[in-house]
Amino acid sequence: MLVAGALYNHYMGHSALLVELIMVAAGCVLAIYSTKMLAVPEDERAHGLLVDILSRFMSKERCRTVIPMMGFLLLFTWSTWKIIVNGETNLQMEDFIVTLLGMSLVVYYSGPSAFADVKDFVVLYLMFLTVVFVVIWRTYYIVTGESHYEITAYAEFYFVTLPVVTLLDLLGFHVTAILELDGVGLANIIEYVHDDRLLRLGIGVGCSGLYSAGLFFSAFLAFVLTRYRKLDANIGIGLGIGLLVTWASNIIRMIITIMVGIAYGHPALAFVHGYIGILIFVACITVFWILIVRWLDKKEKTVPGQETPSATAA
Repeated sequence: MLVAGALYNHYMGHSALLVELIMVAAGCVLAIYSTKMLAVPEDERAHGLLVDILSRFMSKERCRTVIPMMGFLLLFTWSTWKIIVNGETNLQMEDFIVTLLGMSLVVYYSGPSAFADVKDFVVLYLMFLTVVFVVIWRTYYIVTGESHYEITAYAEFYFVTLPVVTLLDLLGFHVTAILELDGVGLANIIEYVHDDRLLRLGIGVGCSGLYSAGLFFSAFLAFVLTRYRKLDANIGIGLGIGLLVTWASNIIRMIITIMVGIAYGHPALAFVHGYIGILIFVACITVFWILIVRWLDKKEKTVPGQETPSATAA
């Protein structure tokens, strides 16, 4: 009902605001009722990392009420701030992230305790995504006054476009980086020549690696917290190397893509960009993830919930 209300308003416009509010209210009532109907027996209650943290300040019984209520409060606060304070009713990426985080808290106690670590990972992953893509993003926007377009344009230019062009120049390929902040089309452009024709490639957010870095940061922190239940220097090293690998793999992907465009033209570039480039990126991250987990396991005498690190699947 919560999602249906948001989608209804998104497609029907401001005139559907009353309908959305009714759907959201009905969804909240049904969700509160379902938390009692879906509650598991006392001996099956999940005591994962989230409960362990909150139980330092309250009883585990109180956590059963507080965690779902945190989800409801998050959904209500976000919807109120967005609709009433900002006057926005459109759905963006940040709306889906916050909504998923709120719903993950609401249904946290639904299911057996055997899945406590899985539920902890989901909640922590969505929480870190919210911090990266909502809190930090919105704070930077409010403090600097720069638009979303300008923020992403500068980040793309200095973290992706310039490094790619610099490395291509070192490899003997003549390309040019252009930053256009006129608000029309993509701000970052790389010009290259194929068959004596000057071609232009726009660098968008999907090519910049900003989202991939945020996704990796959130997933890695959620994973290590759930697996090792701590943050130390080794995990910090792994996170730093991981962000560097994420950035470098994206740069490599872009360099290979543009080299194909220079040699074979724009259609070949589009094919590599759409189908091959993502495989290069995923392969680099997968290899890193396997190696870093094995390294961290060796640094730990035992992995939580398992007898030996060697028994842990990569």
